[in-house]
Amino acid sequence: MAAPKTTVWKLDPHTRAKHEILRRYLQAWTPILTQGGFPKVAYLDGFSGPGQYEGGEDGSPIIALKAALDHSNRISGQVIFVFVEEKQDRAEFLRQIVQSMSLPKNFVVEIHGGKTFERAFADFRRDHADRNSRLPPTFAFIDPFGWTGAPFSVVQSILGQPSCEVFVTFMYEEINRFIGHPDQEANFDLFFGTRDWRSGINLAKPAERNRFLHDLYLRQLKQAARAEYARSFQMRNAAGVTDYYLFYATNNSTGLKKMKEAMWKVDESGEFTFSDATDPNQMVLFSKSPRFDDLGKQIMARFAGQETSVGEIEEFVLAETAYRETHYKRQVLKEFEESNPPRIEIVNAPPGRRRGTFGDPSMRLRFL
Repeated sequence: MAAPKTTVWKLDPHTRAKHEILRRYLQAWTPILTQGGFPKVAYLDGFSGPGQYEGGEDGSPIIALKAALDHSNRISGQVIFVFVEEKQDRAEFLRQIVQSMSLPKNFVVEIHGGKTFERAFADFRRDHADRNSRLPPTFAFIDPFGWTGAPFSVVQSILGQPSCEVFVTFMYEEINRFIGHPDQEANFDLFFGTRDWRSGINLAKPAERNRFLHDLYLRQLKQAARAEYARSFQMRNAAGVTDYYLFYATNNSTGLKKMKEAMWKVDESGEFTFSDATDPNQMVLFSKSPRFDDLGKQIMARFAGQETSVGEIEEFVLAETAYRETHYKRQVLKEFEESNPPRIEIVNAPPGRRRGTFGDPSMRLRFL
């Protein structure tokens, strides 16, 4: 969507989908980190907006605050909320909403009005990094309307810190429209963190350009920012055309588990359509029921003829497929063991194991 001109604006369906994913993730992320022994954690919203839409729906800053409030009685450390909004009228609107809320003393809210995301991040780092220049565990939601103001150098800085992760909106429709505009070269260099995006300008087929730009940003997350886990989610509009991608990157497997959980639980109304787009050959549409046959094919393709552990299978499912770690045991491995003939053989079953159960990560299987 085009950047709105007004202080508040109407909430569109795909933003609602994005916010529902954010809400579900933060409801899991907040208690995990705040109970992990950290003296403080931070939520950084790089393009926060006014905090409310025309219909009264919550914006991302209020979603984050409410997710933390749901667990406030169990949070002993400090929770820092950094909301960045370059438009002063929107920052002031958000400030009034926050001031009307009853927040615990260990919730610290900073609203950076009139600042760019890059400048506000520098201030955040100056104010909250420890003596070793380490940030507190931080979840950064980077949600620009286009591509300006969200330099990859900031993404790289965040992911270079322990226990920090990013959730980035990649506005493909707008990026695709302006990718060859000569006035935007410097901005695209900053956004991608490389000049390599230029190779996509002359790709004639829309699908090829789409995939090229997507894969370039994913590559940057994995190689330049060195994220151990990075996945992308394609959001399609009513015409079935890519509206934008959501990129999630982390160095923590628990974070990836919770993000996948959030994705698989979102919307059964059919109001919006989205899929895991990380692997172009295995794009998986999120639906009420996962395609266990597809997951089974991927597991068999990876491990056929090999001996491996349940833990290694779980790591593969988590890191290399669109599916959750909860999807493969009962629905896939159990079926493999009980098929006729069996497709797996148990190598070292623990004492008392029941057929069709795979709770021990050290148990080894042989794929036939």
